[in-house]
Amino acid sequence: MKIRSCLCSAAVVISIALALPAIATVPPEALPQPMGGEGAKGIETIQVQEPLVVEDVQTPSASPGTMSITEETVKTETPSPIPLPVMETPFNPMAIEEISKINASTEVLQEITGIPEGISPDLLANAYGIVIIPGTIKVGFFFGGRFGTGIAMMRNENGSWSNPSFLYLGGGSFGLQFGALSSDIILVFKTRKSIMGLTKGNFTLGADAAVAAGPVGRRAEASTDWQLKAEIYSYARSRGFFAGISLDGTVLAIDNNANENFYGKPGIGTDQIFAGAPSASPAVIRLKNFLSQNASALPKE
Repeated sequence: MKIRSCLCSAAVVISIALALPAIATVPPEALPQPMGGEGAKGIETIQVQEPLVVEDVQTPSASPGTMSITEETVKTETPSPIPLPVMETPFNPMAIEEISKINASTEVLQEITGIPEGISPDLLANAYGIVIIPGTIKVGFFFGGRFGTGIAMMRNENGSWSNPSFLYLGGGSFGLQFGALSSDIILVFKTRKSIMGLTKGNFTLGADAAVAAGPVGRRAEASTDWQLKAEIYSYARSRGFFAGISLDGTVLAIDNNANENFYGKPGIGTDQIFAGAPSASPAVIRLKNFLSQNASALPKE
């Protein structure tokens, strides 16, 4: 019995001796944590924080004379102002008769200024106003008469041309005359006063302003009368023949109905049309462009 108990004791000692190295190699985290309970103490975990090191970075000082600017200078651009809308005088695109009259006036002016014996370019360049009456009808049977409708335009102070005002021409004569004749009439106004006389409503050539048959040809500037006397020069083209014509006693009257129909504004006056903003009508723009190209100089009194 003693031998057996000795052998058992020896076996236990050997087992403990063999288990001690294994226990020593187990990390502390793997060891069983003690359970809380009466008489038991909890294990507190203390976290060790590393001290925060703040480095003081100092910018090296430099003298103002040696300091170089490396940052891109930001320039604040002033926003460009929004352009205001261009004011335009309204027109009635359904005013077919009036639009046709403007187009016919443009064609007459283009044809007459395009021939050698036409209106002198110097005379047209120094005009303050112009009246174009295409297709004027002259009839006669002892008592004769002339009637036609057209447009009048005035030169503005900056050299541009105003919108057209519609008018009609009328005049009579008595004598031995028969037949009918269609002709294109052009009146060139040499003074601002004479063209502004149209704004009164009725204007009599020869009475309200001196009128004379206009000189023709490219060298008409040699005419003394063109230089000094007449306020208005009159021209006529009929059957392919173009020449100055005397129109003393002929009346020019504003066609108010045509103006109201074309501009779509009841009661609009010629002075309002002359001083109004440019019209957006393609027919008016075409006529103005032609006048600007052929009468671009500012008038001289």
